[in-house]
Amino acid sequence: MSSRHPGPNLDVAIITERDSTVVAHKLASDPEGVAATGSDAPFDGAALERLIRSAIDSGAQLWRVRVGDDLFGAVVGDDPFALGEERMFIWLDPRHRGDDLGIKLVAETIRRLGEMGRERVIAKPPRSNYAALRILNALEFIYVGEEPVEQEDSEPRIRYERGTRGGPGVGGLGQESPRS
Repeated sequence: MSSRHPGPNLDVAIITERDSTVVAHKLASDPEGVAATGSDAPFDGAALERLIRSAIDSGAQLWRVRVGDDLFGAVVGDDPFALGEERMFIWLDPRHRGDDLGIKLVAETIRRLGEMGRERVIAKPPRSNYAALRILNALEFIYVGEEPVEQEDSEPRIRYERGTRGGPGVGGLGQESPRS
């Protein structure tokens, strides 16, 4: 594991409406990373914030993950831009990519959504997101097929599904932090 991430446990806490401004700012500063999630998210910070707040109000579960000294190093949970679907959302700050955190983040998201009553999760990464495709295969997601292109300039997405119970690597990152 990278020296930037000394311990096996990461600090995870629920995202509230109060946090939506910070989350929206982080996502807006990384349009390539948001596109790599497979979400149909806008790239404008104000629009992102409105959608995140709306998703939280509608019951979406989102968590922030502290990575080192970065309180919002990752955002995981229900896809706030695909309400009504059982789609998960995994975004990792560009500063922390390449540190082998992706599989832990996906496993933790599966576990937490399962604890919230979700029986399955859907992932729709772009076909070119090889890191996501490797992670989904390692965590025994089932390949369902290629999704039709929704927008003319969009990249095709690959649909994967998985139950939230059992399977390799579905363990915790750590305990949820109390909010102050």
